[in-house]
Amino acid sequence: MKRLLVIGLLMVAVAAVAAQRSFPRGASAKEFARWQTETRALLGEILFNGPAPESVALDPVYGKSETRESYTLTEVTFHDRPGHVTHGWLARPLKPLAARLPAVLSLHGHGFDALATFNPKNMYRYGDLFAGKGYVVLALDIGHDFIEHERSYVGYGPLPKDEKFPATGQKVWMVMKGVDFLRTLPEVDPELIGAVGLSNGGFITTFSAALDPRIKAAVAAGSLVMHDRMWRRELLHCRCQYLPKMDGALDYYDLAALIAPRPVMFQSGRRDPIFPIHSAQKAFRFAQEAYTIAGAPDHVYHDVHDGKHEFRKEMPEKWFGKYLPLPGGD
Repeated sequence: MKRLLVIGLLMVAVAAVAAQRSFPRGASAKEFARWQTETRALLGEILFNGPAPESVALDPVYGKSETRESYTLTEVTFHDRPGHVTHGWLARPLKPLAARLPAVLSLHGHGFDALATFNPKNMYRYGDLFAGKGYVVLALDIGHDFIEHERSYVGYGPLPKDEKFPATGQKVWMVMKGVDFLRTLPEVDPELIGAVGLSNGGFITTFSAALDPRIKAAVAAGSLVMHDRMWRRELLHCRCQYLPKMDGALDYYDLAALIAPRPVMFQSGRRDPIFPIHSAQKAFRFAQEAYTIAGAPDHVYHDVHDGKHEFRKEMPEKWFGKYLPLPGGD
């Protein structure tokens, strides 16, 4: 009981710290653009706990493959930094609509893996959804087994303060190298790469799009929240998502501000017990304000449904159909 009280007090202390580097409300478009440039550099330092990792040759290796109804699915690995390999699955349409196609990064949440996103019965089924529609889809394994860490993230103990390379930063770096990989494929249009995820997949989608402007459109489901609400009391989110250098510097809505004016959709369930709707709606109001400053108020959208912690396909399909269109229309 005493330990829980201490953890609770720590969370309240985190919540009490204001975000000093948040986007300037009421700024001019020029001032906002300058803030984005400076803050994107800051975000990189937060995620990587210093400079970005050293880049290495991708040297992709393809593994087993299978044919689905409308696409092939192939295992792939590539190097993302010295001594570390990213693992995933690449879907390519059997009957491509054009020589070059838009591509989607598909990011799973806790307790699952990249392959699960190609299971139409799984909660992270969007890999299969967009591959079936004709996109090139790259799903990456970003679970605990695929990152370097010195302690287990299974429990919900004190917030980690001394990580050499934060888990969220590792995942974002893997996504960025996934963008590099997709851009090497002759069938991918390098100017039409998007990302989609639910839960931790949505969380990483948002961070990745904020840091990497090459991600042209994004859908982040079940992950929008205010920073103070994320790390207090009863929600007890996985510690792998915590970034100590973000405390007092930025809020999660600032990630949306860094994505602007590129299109991003946030999806929330009214009955989501992990990302409370009132906190998601509060964060989205800040996101709207940032997109208005950026001159693109229609490029940010909050799809609120009556469900819980889940992905609903209808609006994300329309979103990518509009901002990441397939040749000849969706």
